[in-house]
Amino acid sequence: MLDAIMACPESSVMFALAIVVLVLVSIFKDDFFRPSTLYFLVQMVMLGVSYLQLLPMMSDFRPATWIVWGGGMASFIGACFLTDMAWRSAGGPEMPQKIELHAEYNWHTHFFLSFSAFAYFFVGVIGVISVAGNLVLLTPHPSMWLSGKDCDVLRYADFFTSGSMVVGLFGVASFKSMNPVRWIRNASKFMVIFTLILSFMTYPSRGINMLCLGMLLLLINFVHGRFSWRSLAVVGVFVFFFFIGVAALKGQYGNSDVTDSKIAKEVALLPYKYVANNYWNLDYAFNRLSDAPEHDWTYGIDAFFGITHLMHIGDGLQTSFGWDTPFNESVVKYVGLNTIPYLWDAYKDFGLPGIFLLPFFFGILFTYCYRKMSVARSPLVVLITSTFMMWVILWNFTTGYKQSMYWVWMTFFVFVCTVSSGKGLVLPSCLLGTHKVNPEHEGNHDVAREGE
Repeated sequence: MLDAIMACPESSVMFALAIVVLVLVSIFKDDFFRPSTLYFLVQMVMLGVSYLQLLPMMSDFRPATWIVWGGGMASFIGACFLTDMAWRSAGGPEMPQKIELHAEYNWHTHFFLSFSAFAYFFVGVIGVISVAGNLVLLTPHPSMWLSGKDCDVLRYADFFTSGSMVVGLFGVASFKSMNPVRWIRNASKFMVIFTLILSFMTYPSRGINMLCLGMLLLLINFVHGRFSWRSLAVVGVFVFFFFIGVAALKGQYGNSDVTDSKIAKEVALLPYKYVANNYWNLDYAFNRLSDAPEHDWTYGIDAFFGITHLMHIGDGLQTSFGWDTPFNESVVKYVGLNTIPYLWDAYKDFGLPGIFLLPFFFGILFTYCYRKMSVARSPLVVLITSTFMMWVILWNFTTGYKQSMYWVWMTFFVFVCTVSSGKGLVLPSCLLGTHKVNPEHEGNHDVAREGE
């Protein structure tokens, strides 16, 4: 045991810190998905796994990398604590064990408008079928379509990657603490399950389908009741085997059976590569060789790629100015493993100040949204906060605000929830069905003082 600790001291320290936080959260019955806690746990576990250095490409961090990684984390967590202090000073309520709706809300309208999001997602399903001849999982060779090289399928990506948006809209209507209408709850549960299955069969990608499951799990944690560490351990095991299953489906283990003992090492190394490459790319980016060209500054313009991509000008801007695409060509240390933490995007878009200011801004925003759920007057704040928490989980792999699909989600979330709150369009009387909040719930929170 001691030999293992001495062999990997960095990993041992990070795992120990993660375990201490897990124990404290369990003892005080806090929420594992609190922004500051989630960021710390994800970073400790991910970098701890990376520092096992199962591959020589994961070299030791140099001082500049530690400053970037540690500075970004300190800025984010510091902003979270400052926001928490400001919330308590203003007399804001503590987070309940589960979120309840504290206002009138038209669940009939919400349910029917959620089908507009499903229709958007279904355009992608039909698009995939038109190219592949069937849902990808049902084609003779699914790996051919999942290689990432087939642009005919991927041009529908903005549509079929939005299954999580559909899961979110129907999912939030599936819980009794939020929605008192039984038939809508039951119908919404069916739509959630149907969307999960359809998303997986349409394009069985790890990222897309884990987003769908992630959205559902976050809603369960916030609305139904907090997860225990045991539940999270079960989820972690499921994710591991899901990763291996999709890798086998994509042919990433070659033609061998993943149960073959000869490739057992590769089965273990592939998930490791996907975690560790983020950090060896980060280290390479900030400590490149003297003859390696520096990337071109984007001066904050490319930070809005999620929007400009939807306007069909983002790719042209990147090409014209010579900026990196989302595949981070200038900092890829190993071809094919091109993900990198969001801190690189913060640097290349906003320079050195961005490494500290951007996490600080997001720490304030995410914590405020998280706290705001305690006085939720609309499912909107729950959906947006759940999306932000997925950003924190996936910040090791992708920069959320630069992904066009998240901007699509936000648009539908705002549209459906605003109209259902009675602040938007005038709807036919057949769709009316506004339900008032339980007076006992109103007495527990100063909703009028907190406002929208």
